[in-house]
Amino acid sequence: MIHVLKHVESITQHRDRTLLELGVASALFELVKALEVNLYKVSQHGTENYLTRVTHVGDDGVRYVRSEFDGGDVATPLGERPEMVACVNETQIVRVHDTTRDAFVHCFPISVDRRVLGVLEVVCGAPLSSDELDTAEGFLGLYRNYLSLLDYSERDTLTGLLNRKTFDENLGKILMGLSASASNTTADAQTPPRRRQNEDGKHWLAVVDVDHFKRVNDQFGHLYGDEVLLLLARIMQQSFRHQDRLFRFGGEEFVIILRATSEDEVSVALERLRSSVEAYLFPQVGRVTVSVGYTGINSGDTIPDIVGRADDALYVAKESGRNQVSSYERLLASGKVSPREAPNSDIELF
Repeated sequence: MIHVLKHVESITQHRDRTLLELGVASALFELVKALEVNLYKVSQHGTENYLTRVTHVGDDGVRYVRSEFDGGDVATPLGERPEMVACVNETQIVRVHDTTRDAFVHCFPISVDRRVLGVLEVVCGAPLSSDELDTAEGFLGLYRNYLSLLDYSERDTLTGLLNRKTFDENLGKILMGLSASASNTTADAQTPPRRRQNEDGKHWLAVVDVDHFKRVNDQFGHLYGDEVLLLLARIMQQSFRHQDRLFRFGGEEFVIILRATSEDEVSVALERLRSSVEAYLFPQVGRVTVSVGYTGINSGDTIPDIVGRADDALYVAKESGRNQVSSYERLLASGKVSPREAPNSDIELF
């Protein structure tokens, strides 16, 4: 019992989602003497569910996704893991015998607010006993409760999108990762870095602002203004992939962080959002448009650098008639904006 409580104490110290997941997987690996423990996240593309492994603990070591913006392993269609179908679709605990490994695979659904967000997979040499199942379900319940608390603290209460606090934390992780990658490349240029999903791509940041939003509030009232923001958030969620991150930055301003292999890919995605908003008929209000400014995220950037460049592009989109998508890099190349001055010190003001 003392051993279990020490794991609980360790897990409950974490306020970081990644460390929480790693703590749960590591505790179960040790307590039930598992061969391996994996944590999968469930995402949806169209009508099909996909599984992405984000945490692994086994005799071969530990692997995990370090940031909300990393994709983890390559996403696998749920149908390719038949033992997990009932787990996800029916919210059932499933156990199967893997004859190729002579191991027993136990799948536990991770459900929050009646949605299955992931699957905890525990692989053992023998079926889990009743006590071990209780232990696994107990840690899973602890994990679910903490996920609910993290979601509450990380999400905007009106739209359900990630909030400004989460934006600062996760963009900081991206910049740290870029800095570490650049250091590794400099230290050993002859050794190629370990590749991850989409690592041949680049992160981009876009700022989305609702055009004439004050007019909406003044003419129709704040209740309809809030409805516009809520519906806009839904359009954004339908317009981007599960690995793209959407934030409400404040008021009528939103931020998107996405990964793409080219600027053209980014431009197409943002144009799709702009046209979807323009075509949508908002209740009572009617037509609403958005302006978008975006920029690339580079090693050596600071958060104010990145947001400032995107804001510069957004300003040009607004001044050019609104309902447009503008790229800072393309505006800079054409001479329509000036390079931003480098800070005079290492101090960053937020």
